[in-house]
Amino acid sequence: MKIRSICFLLFAFMFSACQQQTEIEKLGKHYQQNKDYQSLNRVVELMELNVDTSYVKDILGEPIDMGFDYRYLIDSTGQKGCVIGAVFHINGEGKIDQKWVDEICE
Repeated sequence: MKIRSICFLLFAFMFSACQQQTEIEKLGKHYQQNKDYQSLNRVVELMELNVDTSYVKDILGEPIDMGFDYRYLIDSTGQKGCVIGAVFHINGEGKIDQKWVDEICE
């Protein structure tokens, strides 16, 4: 009986450890719920280059898909009066090769 209890506790601990979100996942979820600059900017800082576009979607949700880049906006404008957002440029292999947060004026 004692071994069974220990095994159960060990399994429960391992399961809960596997379920913990990473910092980037928490920030991405926060951005999706609040569309805030701080979360979006931190995700851009943490996200590595050369990741697949599906990873970006997993973290930040559905983008504005321009075909050559993904865009994620907040509900604020910058000094030029343009919307502020993150841009993830997609290379020919479907990977992110550039990323930034700034005003998007077009």
